[in-house]
Amino acid sequence: MALANKERIKRMLVIPAGITYLDSAIDDILLVADQMVLDELGLTDTDVTTYSEKIDITTSGINECALAYRPIASMVALTVNGNLLVEDEDYALDSDLGVVKLIPLSNSFDVGRQIVEATYTAGFSSVPADITYAANLIAVMLINQQSHVGYKQEKTSSYSYSMGDASGSRIPAVAQRILSKHKRLFAR
Repeated sequence: MALANKERIKRMLVIPAGITYLDSAIDDILLVADQMVLDELGLTDTDVTTYSEKIDITTSGINECALAYRPIASMVALTVNGNLLVEDEDYALDSDLGVVKLIPLSNSFDVGRQIVEATYTAGFSSVPADITYAANLIAVMLINQQSHVGYKQEKTSSYSYSMGDASGSRIPAVAQRILSKHKRLFAR
C-alpha cells in the first residue's frame, strides 16, 4: 500500500495540478519516502502480513516476550517448547505493543534457544492518516533538497536560505514525532 501520494505532495508544495514539470521527480521519490517510513517503523510492509519467528529466552523468570512486528492483527499460533498455547487461557496478547504475556503472570518461559515460536499477522488494515501525512512530509523534504544537493546555504540579493546542519540526513521533526508514536521504543 503506497503511503506517499503525488497529488498530496503537489498540494503540500503548492503546485497546481496542471503543472507537471516536477511529476517525474516526485515519482522518483515516492517509493523512497515509503521505504523511509517502513524503516523508521521497523516494518516490511504496511499491509497486514504473516510473520513467523523463533524467540530465544536467555534469562529465567521471563514471563513476556516482544514480537518483532506490530501492531498485531491476529495470532495464528504460539508454541512454547513445542506445546501450543491458547490465547486468553495460557497467554494474553497486547496487540498494539506486540507483546505476549503468560497467564498467570507467575508463569515463566523456560530458558533456551528458540523456545517460543510465533506465527502471527501484523500491520495495518488501513494505514493511519498521520503515517500517510508523515510519508508525504518526507517526500516534500526530499523534493526540496533535490534541487539543492550539495548546497548548505545560498544567497542572492536580499534573499537567502539555509538547509540547516542536518541537510538530507534526518527525517523532518514533525514526521519524526508522528512516526515515533507508531514505532517500538524498546529493544526486542
